[in-house]
Amino acid sequence: MAASVNSSFLLVRSGSRSNQKDVIVIMKDIEVLLEENEGLDKKVDLLLIKKKGNSKKISGFVGKVKRMGEDYDEVMEGQEDDEGQDAENLLSLRDEEIVLVQNVEESTRNLMDHEKLLQDLEVEGGHNQNWHEQFENVMNYRAVHKKYKESKEMRLKAIRHKLRIELGRKSGAGTSGGSFGKKKVLKEKF
Repeated sequence: MAASVNSSFLLVRSGSRSNQKDVIVIMKDIEVLLEENEGLDKKVDLLLIKKKGNSKKISGFVGKVKRMGEDYDEVMEGQEDDEGQDAENLLSLRDEEIVLVQNVEESTRNLMDHEKLLQDLEVEGGHNQNWHEQFENVMNYRAVHKKYKESKEMRLKAIRHKLRIELGRKSGAGTSGGSFGKKKVLKEKF
């Protein structure tokens, strides 16, 4: 609204028709940029909401990793003692393997989202205060993600080992077969 008042003031002062047209074009450009800034503000707000949600997930993952680290030895001892696993137990191990891989992939995607936001902030404003805050968040999340991934890989290794042993017993050979023998390698580029 203020832009239209200012443009009429400028039009009155400028006097010539070509100057008036130039002023109108400039005022329209200003309005477009103001609208674009409003859209960017909304995107920043959405990113902040996503960041808070990711932080809550990170806290939950860290808690799970701590609990799993404490329970890991107990679970493995219980599985090694039980030599009579049936097909249902094998399927539950396979399901757990799939869930673990999906969780690590989700954590990786979240890390990549944070790094993309950091790059976007650098392009928009260089190494300003927002960039430094996001940089610290990325470094913290990267460390948490690494520990989370390592704990999941330990569990995946144990599951795959157990699957090979059980499938070897069932087939009468020392190697595993079928889809249980295939594993998804979790590699990331940093």
